[in-house]
Amino acid sequence: MLSPFEQPIEEEHRGDPDQADDDQNFPGDKNLCLPLEEDLPGYKKKISDLAFGRRFKFFLDGSIRTKYVGEYVEGPLSFPLIVSEVAALVIDVGCSRPKPAAFTKCLYFVFPHKETNAVSDRAYDKLVGLQRKLEKEKSNTQIDFMKKREVTRDLRSSLLGTVRSIMHRIEHETAVSLPRDPSDWLIMDGAIRKEEFISLKNTIGLAKSFSRKPSFRIGGKTLTLPAYMKNISEGERSAVFRKEIATTAVEKELVFWYERIRTFPPMEPLGGIVKIDMALSKNKLGKEDIKLIDEMSAEIYSLRLPSTYPKPRWPSSIYPINICEEYMSASFLSRYCLSQIGYEMKSAL
Repeated sequence: MLSPFEQPIEEEHRGDPDQADDDQNFPGDKNLCLPLEEDLPGYKKKISDLAFGRRFKFFLDGSIRTKYVGEYVEGPLSFPLIVSEVAALVIDVGCSRPKPAAFTKCLYFVFPHKETNAVSDRAYDKLVGLQRKLEKEKSNTQIDFMKKREVTRDLRSSLLGTVRSIMHRIEHETAVSLPRDPSDWLIMDGAIRKEEFISLKNTIGLAKSFSRKPSFRIGGKTLTLPAYMKNISEGERSAVFRKEIATTAVEKELVFWYERIRTFPPMEPLGGIVKIDMALSKNKLGKEDIKLIDEMSAEIYSLRLPSTYPKPRWPSSIYPINICEEYMSASFLSRYCLSQIGYEMKSAL
């Protein structure tokens, strides 16, 4: 039996990080989105019966397992001590059996930088020395520091945000180094919010958790996301949208649409919905663009099978991403080992 004090806190359960990532695409009150398909009847299209070819060969996902060890206290100062395993995996489905095409996993300790005034000079200098030693040895364990400008909420939540930034960096590095033919497409799990991701060729983002903030100009009316998605049935996609006011490089290039891949009543209006992000610099969609979007949507709809039930969020899951999640979960250290590694770092300090 495990002591209740040894049960690790799974930091992914502290809110929905994927939705929080997508929220950054819709800051403040600049949330209005305009359709690029004004002549689309009902601002929706059935895609479940459309023909398509297999263009998605690679599927990329990142994952984090985090243990909060406790507070490190030195004199009047203290900070949360957190140990994280960060992984990124690409699954190749081009063969008869899905197989890993690229896999990266590291153990990370993220500490407050000295400029945050949360760590003493003695402890900080010791951590910097250890960081250099680990880098010189090319160790699988790494140390990183959170700068003062990265502290957005409480210290612990901000440290976890830095860990997610590290995961996104590893995901990007994995995608860039992936050898693929010009015709091979890559699906990344999650919304696209970084400029380096939008620049990847033949790549889309597929999010099963997404922001609820955007509103949509539909037929002269402004609808919230649930009000619009209520009319999207299984096997249908929404119109393609772009933000009315684009202020960042990502917003200027990004178009997105929604698709319902499953219905399992009783279900709230956003159940079984995925959000698809894609780079498109045009202000209008041509026939070839619409054909590409329709075929990709039809292929994504087919990827909902086999079902991942009864996993959480199974109505919005596609099977190749589930394979990524299972593979990475099996590679992570046990809860006890991760806890002990955290305690060893605490003792070293």
